[in-house]
Amino acid sequence: MTAAPTATPSAAATEAAARGQVCIFLAPNDVDPAGPRPPLGHNGWGFRHGASSSWTYGATEGMTGRPQATFIRTGSGRQMMHNFKTRRTGKWRYAKYRCIATASAYPARAMQAALAGRNSGYDFFRNNCLTKSVDVFRAYSPWLSASGHLPNARYRNTSWPPNYYYNTLLSKAGWSRSHNL
Repeated sequence: MTAAPTATPSAAATEAAARGQVCIFLAPNDVDPAGPRPPLGHNGWGFRHGASSSWTYGATEGMTGRPQATFIRTGSGRQMMHNFKTRRTGKWRYAKYRCIATASAYPARAMQAALAGRNSGYDFFRNNCLTKSVDVFRAYSPWLSASGHLPNARYRNTSWPPNYYYNTLLSKAGWSRSHNL
């Protein structure tokens, strides 16, 4: 198993000034459209509680729009990695992840975004696993968007496919290389 993600802790005293870290997880074979197209993928998210070793993580794993289709957990980085590595999204597993250190960390805001996402329904094209993950990251650290490290989850009001976002857009936005779970 790959070691839990870490970033250099900040000496800042306040939550807002603390350095943080976010990770995105990918199940590349999930959401397989009919026909000759490759799978679209599925993703989950995780954020570290400032400079601590505690993480909150989750994903919207069903297309029902019901709150129970979203899981949210808090634990250590090792627990987060194990949960995603062993978790199934239907018949597929999460297989990869990328992380990025942030210049700011607002875990309480990110938790509010995660809870709002859990209760906001589901739309395959506009309100899905990717858009909800990006909403959590944006709430966690506005710096991500302001610095260009968090690409928009939508193109012309439609969500990018999670595989494209993870493999192409995040590669160009300064996230870590892709790691296998």
